Amino acid sequence: MAAPFRVVASDDQGKMWDLRGWTPAVRTGTDHRPASEQDWIEAPQGTRLQFLEGRQPLGWPKGSVYPEAATPLDGALAVAAQLPSGYTRTLLPSYVRSDGRPYLPFFGYTAVAFRDGKPWVAALQSDSNPHWLPKDYGPPDLAKRIAKHKERFPGNRVLDQLEICSKEYGCYNAQNIFLGRWEGAVPVSPACNAECVGCISLQPEDKPASPQQRFVFVPTEQEIVEVGLAHLKDRDSIYSFGQGCEGEPLLQAKLIAKAVRSLREQTSVGTIHLNTNASKPDGLKLVLEAGLDSLRVSLNSVLEEPYTAYYQPRGYTFADVVECVRRARSHGVAVSLNYLHMPGWNDREAEVDALVDFVNRLDVQMIQMRTLNIDPDMYVQAVPMPAGPALGIGTLVARLKKDCPHLLIGNHTVPKYRYPSRA
Repeated sequence: MAAPFRVVASDDQGKMWDLRGWTPAVRTGTDHRPASEQDWIEAPQGTRLQFLEGRQPLGWPKGSVYPEAATPLDGALAVAAQLPSGYTRTLLPSYVRSDGRPYLPFFGYTAVAFRDGKPWVAALQSDSNPHWLPKDYGPPDLAKRIAKHKERFPGNRVLDQLEICSKEYGCYNAQNIFLGRWEGAVPVSPACNAECVGCISLQPEDKPASPQQRFVFVPTEQEIVEVGLAHLKDRDSIYSFGQGCEGEPLLQAKLIAKAVRSLREQTSVGTIHLNTNASKPDGLKLVLEAGLDSLRVSLNSVLEEPYTAYYQPRGYTFADVVECVRRARSHGVAVSLNYLHMPGWNDREAEVDALVDFVNRLDVQMIQMRTLNIDPDMYVQAVPMPAGPALGIGTLVARLKKDCPHLLIGNHTVPKYRYPSRA
């Protein structure tokens, strides 16, 4: 018989222990419940555990069972997991926040429990892309590779920014430019036309600090093109506009279009890709006509109300997002959704039905299942709780596989030759 799952707790120095006889609570939306056996997987390699300041873990001590209210553990701190690349969170950690404690930093908090002295997490594997293994990043010679690249293109400010992203933020896409492989980054826009609640590069002073600092210049066409030509070397090369350190790239649509056209006049190799909030159909049209290969649209929902509540768009609407997807597919450009999902919100029946319809109606080819990095308490203050029971993130993924058979489900952008198409 398998050992029971136990609540895991921590002190403020990071010393963790599990509690005999305590059944862990998990959270979906604002509901706290026990997890089932199938909710847990053994923590994959690369999982990081962290204690949550000012938050007590919740569970059911021996003699107490659900649906009785979960009990907070006095004198201890709750623990959450940060998942490695290729895994999708299915449940949130369950805790009680002490009065007056600030929101948590912008990370993807995942429920965790202990069994037989090992951590288990509420997650499912959603990708096995070998290009995103942590062991392949941060090599000992990274600084030398950066210096060599900058010697080749002296004064290129794109490389100056990517050096910061590589060293300070550990950005894989930035490192790939200097390592000469796979998906490489090119930031272009310091401005944005949305005020996302969980923006990772710019936050108001009364909110948790952004994990990255927004870059502050607009590069020249030459700076973009010379880095791109050096990077687009084989069919697995991806030159990717729109990065975490910047705002909305379509605010620089004319510049991107000029750079894409210049790149495609000089090489047909690799994939030229754009990450965007898809807010400017006319600007996107310029980029599409210049030779863009693939487009990734970021959204937290395909329903207008929760989308608008989270993105807080300025000068555009959700209808513009839909139109951008339509235009991209009509140009034969591959389209994926950067689906920033949250357990208890995105797995409601209305959202799942709407997502299936969105994918099939607009011929979306890929969904990248992305954990939304934000304190759940902060998210619930911004995005209204949807009606109906939560079906579960696993059920959401199963519905996509069943009702959208042409759809590729993963976590990362892929080269254009790997995108599926309908027969």
